[in-house]
Amino acid sequence: MTGQEDFLAAVRELEELAQTREGSLTMQDIEGYFSDMALSEAQLDQICRYLNLKGFPVEGQKEPEIDENDDNDQINDEDDPYYEDLMDDEVVRIYKKEASRAKSLSEDQENQLVYKLAAGDQNARNLLIEANLGFAIEMAERYKGRGLLLADLIQESNIGLMMAINSFEPEVDGRFAIFKEEMIRNQIEMAIEEYSHSTRSARKIASRINELNGLSAQFAREYEREATPAELAERMGISEDEVLTLMKTSLDAIAVLDQGKIGK
Repeated sequence: MTGQEDFLAAVRELEELAQTREGSLTMQDIEGYFSDMALSEAQLDQICRYLNLKGFPVEGQKEPEIDENDDNDQINDEDDPYYEDLMDDEVVRIYKKEASRAKSLSEDQENQLVYKLAAGDQNARNLLIEANLGFAIEMAERYKGRGLLLADLIQESNIGLMMAINSFEPEVDGRFAIFKEEMIRNQIEMAIEEYSHSTRSARKIASRINELNGLSAQFAREYEREATPAELAERMGISEDEVLTLMKTSLDAIAVLDQGKIGK
């Protein structure tokens, strides 16, 4: 999936470039980073507006040329409740465009390629990947609304597809159609669980920081001085090292927020 990876890498580099220039980018920068991707004016404009939402204005931003006969190039962001997810929409569009170009296969044709791959035919591997891009997207779309962006779900689905193709053994694993679906499902569900776990951990840390701040303020009112980490650790029932870690996390979060305000 080189197209998607190149696209995301270019966006990340643009954001890093904007940060080094105090948030300033030019239209020439945008066009230069995407010069080899043949994006339409409307798509370039969509990228610009995504960067605008991130706080990076683009000098010389062009008005998109809308082709009324091309639904893919029309952007109705005023009516789109997910306007802030422009980048996810654009990445998904690229995934779907690549998938639409692939030749579909019947299950019998797919099984023939599976056996050719087992015999060492790497071209069969490439054909299997291309033919299943659409299936990977369909699998990913079943998990929308579970926390991850659709582009991330598709990426995990593609990982599961690759794992299925690389590990399938015709004489052991039964039907490839069932095997690939199970592998993709497992990969997506594992990614969702990891995301949920990290979200729960972040909430737990935020709760502990709030508790720390509350106890610190209470201590200052009682003793008219700031509490030491050891004193706070005793009140919270945790180690002094854990208190110091919470303090550092809180300070890092404040620094990020302050940096964002300065950038605006």
